[in-house]
Amino acid sequence: MKIFLQALLLITLFSCGKVKVSDTEVKAVDKVLTFYGGQVDRLIGFNTGNDSKVNFFELKISESPLLNSDEKWLDEHAGNIAYLFYSNLNNEQSKYNEIRVSIDLTNGASHSYKFSESELKEIEELYPEIEKTNSYIQDADYFSLANQFSGKIAVNETEITDLFEKIKLEYGTIKGIQAQGFSFDNDEGYGDYIGIKEAIMLEEISATIFLVYSRETNELIGLHLP
Repeated sequence: MKIFLQALLLITLFSCGKVKVSDTEVKAVDKVLTFYGGQVDRLIGFNTGNDSKVNFFELKISESPLLNSDEKWLDEHAGNIAYLFYSNLNNEQSKYNEIRVSIDLTNGASHSYKFSESELKEIEELYPEIEKTNSYIQDADYFSLANQFSGKIAVNETEITDLFEKIKLEYGTIKGIQAQGFSFDNDEGYGDYIGIKEAIMLEEISATIFLVYSRETNELIGLHLP
């Protein structure tokens, strides 16, 4: 039995030794750390089943001030963590079929998430539309913002103008907009959609804003401040 255990230990050590984190992966993890602070542990592995193999990279995050203070939106933050890592892998993106995120909060709660490569590519392809929306908001180009909405949505320039001018009158001008994650959901009327959580920085406060896009067309179908 002792010989068997020693052999098993040697095999385990040898197997672990072959799993190396690349410089690109280290830099991608650092992007997550810069955004969220706290501590990030890494795990590389694979699952097999149903004649398929899933290679995954897992980020285990703890002691993050932002995540502990914004627990209401952990689902979206988990998406942001996965995308921050994935989008900074550059030409190494194809190494993993899945990015996993584990979040440990100081209150003892733990949450785990999985994001497939196809889901993260979907967000990557949506980003030009997100950046377009953000530029319209920051430049107060409410005509272009209203016209970015799907034709199925009854939105006009006056409604959009009134919304943002009221916000600016109360809290000051917009200093910046920061993407903070995403989640997938569906609506009976509008089908499958992606909710993009962002922080809109005003002179006096920072508020949460959600941009909603159709998964089928990438068209803007909603904008609201919860």
